[in-house]
This record gives sequence, C-alpha cells and structure tokens, in this order.
Amino acid sequence: MAACSGLPSKQQSTEENANDNAKTSIEFTEVSHGFGELKAGEIVVYTFEFKNTGSHNYVIKDVESDCGCVRTNFIREAIKPGKKGWIEVELDSSGLVGREYKTIEIHGNSNELKHLAIFATVKNELLDIKY
Repeated sequence: MAACSGLPSKQQSTEENANDNAKTSIEFTEVSHGFGELKAGEIVVYTFEFKNTGSHNYVIKDVESDCGCVRTNFIREAIKPGKKGWIEVELDSSGLVGREYKTIEIHGNSNELKHLAIFATVKNELLDIKY
C-alpha cells in the first residue's frame, strides 16, 4: 500500500448547526465504494447518501479521512428526521500504487460513530509492483 503525504483531511460544519446535540440515528445506502482500476493521477468522486432514521435533526460536525489524498464535501444543513443527506468523497490517485483502501470517519450527533470506505487498484507506470 502506498503511503500518503500530508495531514489527514478534516472539514468542519457551520457553527449554526453545531448546537443540535440531541442523539439520533442514520443509515447509509452503502458504506463502501470501489472505483475499480485507475491510472495514477486520476481523480474520482463518489457521493454516499444517508437517511436520518431517528427522531431528531442530524448534523455532521466534521468528516475525517486517513489520507491527504481524500477530500470530502458534505451537506452543511441539519437533516430532519426521515430526510436524506450526502457526503461526497474525492480520491486523488496521484502517487498511489497497487490496492488502495481509504477510510472516512463521520462525526455527528448519531448514536454511533459512522465509517465509510473507498478502494481502488491504482496502476502507476512509474512503479512496477506485482500484486
């Protein structure tokens, strides 16, 4: 697995939503996504969707990744019970090679910490690694 350079990515939601601390529950349509085979340098994006299945508004406080090669964007507004929200994940495969598995941690006011994962096999012509 290739090492990532830089600090982990982290984004904060707006302060106006930070006051909604009542615990609720959310369910993702899927918690992992495979991008298949990529050429080093490709940038790919996937949007994870979730539904607020609880009885209080859901607010994403921040989203963290285990690699600087992953950027995230997410809905900043509170998600009302029964409504849907999204988290967009971008993977920059520059400098990566082989089988890559990256995790994303979602911090919000849900009853449990939520995790997402993305993966791909990156072909890098500069490095010849057998996998």
